[in-house]
Amino acid sequence: MNITCVLLRTLIFICCPCLALADTSLQLFSADYTLSVDGQVVGQGTRSLRALDEHTYQFTTTAEAGMLAHADEQSTFQRLPSGQLQPLHYQLNRSMLFSHRQTDLVFNWPDKTLTTHTERDAQRTFTLRPDTLDKLVVEIRIRQDLAQNRAPLEYNLADADGIRTYTYVRGAHETLQTPLGSLDTLRIEHPEPKDSPRSTTFWVAPSLGYIPVQVLQKEHGTLFLLKITAFHPNSAPPPSASAPTPSNDHEPSLDTLHIPILPKAPTP
Repeated sequence: MNITCVLLRTLIFICCPCLALADTSLQLFSADYTLSVDGQVVGQGTRSLRALDEHTYQFTTTAEAGMLAHADEQSTFQRLPSGQLQPLHYQLNRSMLFSHRQTDLVFNWPDKTLTTHTERDAQRTFTLRPDTLDKLVVEIRIRQDLAQNRAPLEYNLADADGIRTYTYVRGAHETLQTPLGSLDTLRIEHPEPKDSPRSTTFWVAPSLGYIPVQVLQKEHGTLFLLKITAFHPNSAPPPSASAPTPSNDHEPSLDTLHIPILPKAPTP
């Protein structure tokens, strides 16, 4: 097993945003995590959700494991009057040692098309399904569905290879000791094929809007553990329509310590 590849893939799987449960509005936030491999801390990551205007948001994550791996992930999405979330633009940049991977997805809802591009493949186009999500927005949807006790946890997810359906399974409630204190959590499983060498479990905290506070991934006997270290809620309202919209020209920074609410990233 290429430990660096597994480490990066784990860095690209940490979960996500927190939402206000009282209504359909989104709670702005930032959170910090540490990543351990077989009990040794080797990396850290951050995640944040901010408003660009009254209906458009940006979810950003960054993650790194020393000199071995680094990942930036970003999703710009809109919230429709109905409360439905629609991704607009998704970017992922990953590097490990001398290797670099890039994924770019553009969602054209009026034309119902998904355009993808990677550093390896030419531009490709797929037909959008009405409820298609990207790898970050799906995390918000999962949180919303858990808060409303909806089932099943099944989603159409877009990536560079098109659109596929993924399902997650609720487990039992467990109490975890974290730097934030003792938290009641709900265990969620990400099923893998029976012959898969990997298993992923994550624990979300209802008191924090169902954000993941711990993620455990086992692969080929190696244990990857992601733990939350800080959570900073920001209840400030989105800027008014007359306020200037922040530029999108900055380098995307996403927590890509993506550990479980998302399907595994393609192997480099």
